[in-house]
Amino acid sequence: MTLNQLLPTVDRLSHQDKLRLIHFLLLAVAREEGCNLETTAAETSLFDRLAATDAVVWSPQTDEQGIQALSNLLATAQEQADA
Repeated sequence: MTLNQLLPTVDRLSHQDKLRLIHFLLLAVAREEGCNLETTAAETSLFDRLAATDAVVWSPQTDEQGIQALSNLLATAQEQADA
């Protein structure tokens, strides 16, 4: 089958199946180049645990002490630059 024959079929795939095809092709090309991109059981386990973990994002924009500390740091840097 040629690429021109294959493309109309690929175009009809769902978004998810197109992503699976990309993944399959990436792994196939990597194998042909002598690379192994398959994830190990340990990596898969780690990815699964990370996916199940809630992320906590802290931002100084919502913390008064953080805002003041950054402001003081900037003021000190400006004073040193002016000196």
